[in-house]
Amino acid sequence: MTALGRTARAVASRDIDRVPATRRFDPRRHRRVAGLFDLWLAPGPKGRLMVPTDPNRLLDARSIADLVRRTGDAADDVRILTDDGARHADLFTEVAGLLGHDVLVSPEGTDIRHTAHRVNGADTASASSAGPLHAVPLHRVTRQPMDWLVLQPPDLATHLPGWFALDEGLVRPRTGVVRLPLADGLALATRADFVARRATAHRLGLVSEGIVTIAVTARADGFLVGNYSGTQGVHSGRQLAALVGDLPLYGADLRLWLTWPSDAGEQARLAEQAIELAETTGATVWTPPPGGRAELIDDHRDLRALDAAGAVAPWRAYRPRYADGPATLDATPDGLLVSRLSRERVTLTVANGVAAGLAVTAPNDPASGVVGSASPGVGGSPADVDRSAQGPGGSAQDPGGSPAGVDGSPEAGRKAADGTPANGRVTDAAPTKQTTIGTSKEPTAPDPPAVAPTAVLTPPLSRPALVTERRRASDYGPPWLRRGQQVNAETFEAFVRTPGDPAEVVADGMPSTELFLIAFLDPRSAPEGCDLLRVRIEPGGAIAVATLRSHVPARLQYLLGTSDTYLLPAARLDRVRAVGGFRTEGIGWLLPLGDAYDATVRIRSAPTARSTAGLPNDVRRWPEFGTRKAYALLPVRSRGLPKGWLRLYRQPPPARQGRLLVDVRVPRSRTVDVGATAAMLAPLTSVRTRADALHRAGVELILGSRSYDRIQVRRVHHARDGAWQRSPGAASGPLPATLRRLQSGATTSASDPT
Repeated sequence: MTALGRTARAVASRDIDRVPATRRFDPRRHRRVAGLFDLWLAPGPKGRLMVPTDPNRLLDARSIADLVRRTGDAADDVRILTDDGARHADLFTEVAGLLGHDVLVSPEGTDIRHTAHRVNGADTASASSAGPLHAVPLHRVTRQPMDWLVLQPPDLATHLPGWFALDEGLVRPRTGVVRLPLADGLALATRADFVARRATAHRLGLVSEGIVTIAVTARADGFLVGNYSGTQGVHSGRQLAALVGDLPLYGADLRLWLTWPSDAGEQARLAEQAIELAETTGATVWTPPPGGRAELIDDHRDLRALDAAGAVAPWRAYRPRYADGPATLDATPDGLLVSRLSRERVTLTVANGVAAGLAVTAPNDPASGVVGSASPGVGGSPADVDRSAQGPGGSAQDPGGSPAGVDGSPEAGRKAADGTPANGRVTDAAPTKQTTIGTSKEPTAPDPPAVAPTAVLTPPLSRPALVTERRRASDYGPPWLRRGQQVNAETFEAFVRTPGDPAEVVADGMPSTELFLIAFLDPRSAPEGCDLLRVRIEPGGAIAVATLRSHVPARLQYLLGTSDTYLLPAARLDRVRAVGGFRTEGIGWLLPLGDAYDATVRIRSAPTARSTAGLPNDVRRWPEFGTRKAYALLPVRSRGLPKGWLRLYRQPPPARQGRLLVDVRVPRSRTVDVGATAAMLAPLTSVRTRADALHRAGVELILGSRSYDRIQVRRVHHARDGAWQRSPGAASGPLPATLRRLQSGATTSASDPT
């Protein structure tokens, strides 16, 4: 009850600046919300609830669920119209579990009142006094509206939002396509599978950089997409590409989380739609094999492909015809997708000569001694297991003959339960539960320290109180994050996930393409084996994601709806201190890495597959509107376009032999304005980027490779006698195609002054 009370705070919206006009709850004047079943209950004797029209009938969870089933629609959520609804949170949570739908209750300390719509802060109750009224929870002391609390089914509870939007004490129907955020994409749901889809979406983690995941229901002729109006329809691959056009798909790897139809003809038609999706988006589309499905691996928070018989199988790739080079991902026999640039080495724990658990396939690397794959249950053999950690004769025992890692100590027992012996060796004497997966060179047997650190079960950290900042408060850093957000009113501690050793991150800066860091309170939400940085945040240094009052970019939509996640904006990092580093050894178990410290936290913009020239994602774009002229300087000989980005000029640069001057047309916001970006980032002293160095080097505009196809060539010039001269006969068109024709020799005679 206390936790629920803390999460329900008075609505401090810009539209409510005084006590609203309300009336006592009147069932005859109540406004219904489509898709929401309202149940009016009243307090009875001994604190129990009853139906006002039947005072002698006391209710429990099962009787309330039966009442809803008899009088409501099976697809509807339920709203309980009773004062202090959160006092009965346990009862209504059980009801949510019985119904399989969300239950909305009023916060503790509130009365259910009736009010009309508020438009631009004006009370319209008088204008609509004869019409139906909205039910809102009103705080007894402040007389301000409070948002409804959403109780999800306990077995399917997540931090993701519900079917309805909660705004200023009102319950509003959402509009548009039903989309749920994933850690690396989105899930498309319908009304029938919304609750189950939301629960599984919450359990999928961000496993590999560069993979975009879309969870969708497959049909014979396409993909089933639902709408918040309750309707649904089958979309083709082209239509699905239009729905997810805000995701960075061009040149990316798109993983479809779906189950194939069982009919062979339907599978063939669905494969055609997957090809169409790949051609339209420019992404490599990965699906389970036809007839199979994608399965969520809870302990890895990743997806695994299964075939029609339910056995583990590799993913199937559908690549666009114009894709260059090999795929950036490998489909392993274990049903996983792994990056070719970061293939992990595998060490399997063996029990009685049999490989146990799940392993990731390692590449053929003679230098590392790992050849082939080790895939138990999918064709793996004992010869595939890395034996470099065994002793002479293939034994994994200590010199004294006792089984390695079995000494009866609590530490050894805990390590053995995780699949990792206490002495770090692979053992075939003690049975274990899972594999040990790591990235290492040839293992050695280092001498154990005198006192080894042990993992500690760490509960979620305390949630801070929030306060709404004034509109005149200082900026946060990201340009889309407007002022007046809800920030922490007191000092608190949280965790930040790091891509490597936390000590190195503190020394060199956190590599990121964003102008903020993401902090969370519950260490159980971090996957096993990742590194965490514990930080102390002074008042005003963190923004609660659940209360964001800005339009959030599509790449960050997955953060919405989380109650224990905070943004640490770059302009407020001077209020953040790093206090310690940890590594997750299991769900909630944290292993300290080194001694505690007190250090500043900085952001270092690091190049990634999704960034441009190593700059942050938030940059100043050019042109701001319309289409503008620019110039590109390209080699005459066949070299193609740069893989990452291309420098553009606003004015023609001096003529250079062996170069072509290409006159191009740039659509709105397709290039990065380096000068404006450097000026925007200059006040952010806690962020290190390449913007200033590029600006001082004279770089004006940067065109990312994802926008090459959107640039149109109008004219081509070649250098002659120290000046640019137009090349006659050079065809115009998209930049990549035109450049291939120019550099292949189609216009060599016009381009070469000799």
